[in-house]
Amino acid sequence: MYRVLLADDEPIILSGLQSMLSWERLDCVVCGTARNGRQALELVESRRPDIVICDINMPLLTGLELLETCAERFPEIVFVMLTNHQDFHMAQQSLRNRAVDYLLKIELDEEKLERSVGLAIDERKKRRRLFQPASVRPDTDPAEAVARHAAMLLSPEDGYGGERAIAGLEALGAEKGCAAVLLVMDPAAIPNISSFSREERTRLFSFHRNLALDTAQKVFQGLGCVPLPSGAGEGTAALFLWGLENDRPIAQFQTRLAAAFRDISQMRLSVLTTGVLSGQELAGLRLRTELLRREYAVSPRPFLCYSQSMGRGDYVAAARRYVEDHILERVLVQDVAAAIGITPNYLSSLFKRQLGQNFMDYVNATKVKYACTLLQDGTRMVYEVSHMLGYDNAYYFTKVFKRYMKMTPTEYQSQFSIK
Repeated sequence: MYRVLLADDEPIILSGLQSMLSWERLDCVVCGTARNGRQALELVESRRPDIVICDINMPLLTGLELLETCAERFPEIVFVMLTNHQDFHMAQQSLRNRAVDYLLKIELDEEKLERSVGLAIDERKKRRRLFQPASVRPDTDPAEAVARHAAMLLSPEDGYGGERAIAGLEALGAEKGCAAVLLVMDPAAIPNISSFSREERTRLFSFHRNLALDTAQKVFQGLGCVPLPSGAGEGTAALFLWGLENDRPIAQFQTRLAAAFRDISQMRLSVLTTGVLSGQELAGLRLRTELLRREYAVSPRPFLCYSQSMGRGDYVAAARRYVEDHILERVLVQDVAAAIGITPNYLSSLFKRQLGQNFMDYVNATKVKYACTLLQDGTRMVYEVSHMLGYDNAYYFTKVFKRYMKMTPTEYQSQFSIK
């Protein structure tokens, strides 16, 4: 899903840009809005959008200055410029600075905006290929490259770092059937462990970690498997796997490894796995890993699988409850995702897979259903219902209502006034 930043000093233009398109239908999400160029640059730096749609003339930092700055610092970001007739010479200059298109505000409509967004998406794909390959040099060992990209996914860094890591894994053919596996070793049952020196404990963990990696190479033979920095203490190890069809090989790995540990020492072992993810789902890998760590801290167990302990359906149910609880507010996918603790892309993919519809389609359908109950008693005007449900204007609300009910709100309301 492509992240889009909107920037314009006129609130009515910003509002129109947000409501004019069904962004999710275009595989996009509005990741932020800015009222001046300086605020827009701050959002570019913190959220790393794929596409920026901005006014050429803005206070504090003009759109042209923003474009020039980003062309040097973030050349992968694609710009679409908004302009008035008097700014036309500046619009031409923006094209020389690699803006993909410009739009005249006075002529702005849904069709023109969608066309420009389509051009921006195509250009973003080209730039992704252009700026990504440097991270995978021909003289780099493919396994090391996979490990580096997977480690980036599991690091606290978010935004473009994650996007770049996924693109790198795609280039290496390692983006399908992926899972992170965490090994947690507990030496508490080993006799006299408290008397071990630091050096002795280090050798103990190193021996068991090497045993785990040797077992992994045997169990996952024919699949992709690389060790990763665990980042969680001396008694841990981490693996990144790809080419999995399901998590059964991971369960087999846990069984064989636990048996090997029992034969050699009294070291306790737990295997934590994120479950199998592919493509853009990998953006949720770090969050799943963190949730696994928290779950394990509360309830340690020998084998802990994310899909078994948390369950994908819980997030969809939580999101639906959020929509129902905030039905009289403007509901955005990024707000809901933040409220339930997952990424907007991952929430959107869950809705598409489980309910067969985009998240915003679900929101609009729910709002329209509630709107019907508000319109039936005939005491409220259409614009009042539109405002109550968090829509920017009655015109857009009418378009949404008609899409689901095959009639306008006025036509729907008249049916009840006749009765």
